[in-house]
Amino acid sequence: MTRSEFFKQLHGALAGLPDSEVNRITEYYDEIFSGALDDGKTEEEICESLDKPEDIAGRVRAEIAFVRAEQKPSAKSMSTVLLVLLGILALPIGLPIAIAVLAIVFSLLITVFSIVVSLGATVFALFAGGLVGIVYAITVIIQGSPLFGIVFIGVSFVLVGISVLGGIGIYHLFRIMFRAIVRCFRALYNWVRRRTHRNNKEEN
Repeated sequence: MTRSEFFKQLHGALAGLPDSEVNRITEYYDEIFSGALDDGKTEEEICESLDKPEDIAGRVRAEIAFVRAEQKPSAKSMSTVLLVLLGILALPIGLPIAIAVLAIVFSLLITVFSIVVSLGATVFALFAGGLVGIVYAITVIIQGSPLFGIVFIGVSFVLVGISVLGGIGIYHLFRIMFRAIVRCFRALYNWVRRRTHRNNKEEN
């Protein structure tokens, strides 16, 4: 494979990615080629020493998926990460640990979901209780017990405030837990990829 063929395949494999990312990758490998040619290597030797363009593009797409999932936690970003994991676990080196990894993934997601739901239910109960308390306090004041009503309405506002702060806290906790899971998946992906790359090198 020549230099021009390598970059033609690389551009094709990177199709669909942002232009800034494509330029970054191509400039990086262009520098590798220039440096190696200055050292006296041929284009064919350089191409043989590099990963295949489709493998390079696969790593880039996986890295983008992990970064996006960390920056913007959502069901869509997590599904993209899971697709990346399923792809890497389909490799021969990944098969022995695929079942264990999927079990861990499932348990982690269930744990996060359970924690968020239970905390969310508690926060909702506090918020609903606070609103009911405010309505009740207003009724008490109208009925002629202003002191008791004012105290009760104060307590109700405290409950509403606690629930709002709790909701904000749950949101940030969810993001932290989500990012921690994504980082675990990222570490797993990199480990399997390195092992696969090492095995391929030994076979060649």
